[in-house]
Amino acid sequence: MKKAAYFMICACVLGQSSVRADSTCLKFDRDGTVLTGLVFTRTYYGPPNYGEDPDTDTLETQTFLALDESICVQPGSSDLSDEHVSEQDVVTLVPIGKFDFSGYTGKRVSVTGSLFSANTGHHRTPVLISVQIPLKVLR
Repeated sequence: MKKAAYFMICACVLGQSSVRADSTCLKFDRDGTVLTGLVFTRTYYGPPNYGEDPDTDTLETQTFLALDESICVQPGSSDLSDEHVSEQDVVTLVPIGKFDFSGYTGKRVSVTGSLFSANTGHHRTPVLISVQIPLKVLR
């Protein structure tokens, strides 16, 4: 029952967004960006057919951060291909190296890293963060 309720909360978070009027936009490709929120995972169909043939498709589990407050992100000076993203309330956590997020699922954390925009079919949110250091569990 707890898992079902948790899943429903996470599904609702993925489907809604809100903007703070005083929100200051972050920038893509800046080391040291700090975000806080609740860690959760979802599983999606992967190659070769991404859900069109579930019997042969692989499963991909990704880890997300449901942000405490929505963010907007604007292009950094190094990559003009990034587009402005607003009202973002969930980001994908991307480990650098062999970092494992499984112990953080369901916990509120602070994460430090560099934001980048989705650029493949494997990216399930418009904004991702490459995690540079272990997550800090918050109370």
